[in-house]
Amino acid sequence: MNSHSQIGGGTGPARRTESMLRYSPALVLIAVMIADSVRIADPDLYGHLRFGQQILLAARVPRFDTYSYSITGLRWISHEWLSDVLLSWVYLHGGVVGLKLMKLGCTGAIVVLLLEAMRETGASAVTQISIMLVAGIRLSAQMQFRPQIFTYLLLAALLMLLTRDNFRGRAALWTTIPMFALWANLHGGFVIGLGVMGLYAIVRGGQEIAAGRGTARFFHLAAVTSACVVATLLTPYGVGSWLSVFHTIGNPAMLRAINEWQPLLSAMLAEYHSANTLFVYDISMFGIFFGALAAIAFSPSTDDLALIAIAAVLVASAFVQVRNVPLGMMAAMIPLARHATLALRARRTPRSIGAVPPRPISLLGQIILSIAAVALAAETGLFSGTLGLTEPYPSGALAFMRAHGLSGNMLCEYSWNDYVIFHEWPRDKVFLDSRFEMIYPRPIIEAYLAFTFDRAGAAQTLAGFPNDFVLINPTTVAADVMASAAKWTLIYSDSDSFLYARRDSGAARIAGAPVRGTALAPIFP
Repeated sequence: MNSHSQIGGGTGPARRTESMLRYSPALVLIAVMIADSVRIADPDLYGHLRFGQQILLAARVPRFDTYSYSITGLRWISHEWLSDVLLSWVYLHGGVVGLKLMKLGCTGAIVVLLLEAMRETGASAVTQISIMLVAGIRLSAQMQFRPQIFTYLLLAALLMLLTRDNFRGRAALWTTIPMFALWANLHGGFVIGLGVMGLYAIVRGGQEIAAGRGTARFFHLAAVTSACVVATLLTPYGVGSWLSVFHTIGNPAMLRAINEWQPLLSAMLAEYHSANTLFVYDISMFGIFFGALAAIAFSPSTDDLALIAIAAVLVASAFVQVRNVPLGMMAAMIPLARHATLALRARRTPRSIGAVPPRPISLLGQIILSIAAVALAAETGLFSGTLGLTEPYPSGALAFMRAHGLSGNMLCEYSWNDYVIFHEWPRDKVFLDSRFEMIYPRPIIEAYLAFTFDRAGAAQTLAGFPNDFVLINPTTVAADVMASAAKWTLIYSDSDSFLYARRDSGAARIAGAPVRGTALAPIFP
């Protein structure tokens, strides 16, 4: 009796097709280059590099905060410590080029793993690469130099293993145990991975029980999942890593402050209102989401019910928070490949079912495609020694402070905090930085947001903390707060930044203040 239950015509187990690496390695290379095409220095990168440098210098993970003056000495559980070390080590030894090559390697592995997962569904090489090329457009927007990329990589590996287990009835699932031990030290996304494992165990094991094949499969999957949970405790912080992750995802303040934590449709609406219309990205994303839904509706089958359940949950999470879009897309690609294949198979005539599969692309075709991939890499900056920036940074203001020997506690624009930490710590400390949802108490976050958005309590944030300087973007709401702050005076300005000092401080008496400077070119670092 077939070990895979079906509805809608009986599909049978998936027939593993030819690898895309054999069919056309050049097309795989193009898919990698598309997914890797966005190369910018996210504001968080500065913080990750600084945190990693300090771990390498101290040869131990941090236990207490040393970067902020609003929470000096507060306990810090850095559940991303290994990512920080990897990013910092690569940058110290390879510079910008090293970072680009590391990201390219991760992206390439993600693409290959997803193609291999789709291959397990029985999808043809053409179907695999078509889905991958469409998905790569949207994935490129979030394949950045951040710890999240390791979650994307490990999730792709997990999905490949689960897809293989689903369709072959066996896979080396024991490898997920060391995988989760590594994952828990790289990024908090290991919690999502455990959810995927648990859901697969429940649905796949439940199917076996419902089909009368006993409970062995369920208990095997449950045992592996339990071992993975235990493996996530193998960090310098033990259960503290779990507590840090739950503190992060349970912090409501971040939902109001950071775009990537907001609901997908709300974030898209805000983008359209700001004329930041990324239609190509949106078409790619919804093409995968709704393509999977349509394919399942036209060719229903329960032989991949567990994979459909995983995709449904992760796609739903993408609509809840923008940062989960890559997770939803990767999960949706697998049932899309499976059910698109079933739909195409159902439309074939009996004669065409036994047709010879398409031959691999010719050598000449591979050469042409490879040249196109290299051209795309060059056009998107893979071979340059610079990184693009998402916004201007206050390089002119910091140069002014160094020239006049100024240092101290700085209440700073949110996206500039890690930049200041990277360039000026330990001379300068910041009020709050990119770890805010991970480490900062809610009253500190609320005080910062009150100042940033000119809410009730903004004046108290200025007066109630030991702020020595305020560094803001002149176009933000916080500029209105400073314009009416009687105890503060502008000492430096340029097109990108305003720098204020306390009116009774020595910095306020610098000759010629306020000095009008020139913003420096926005070049990483």
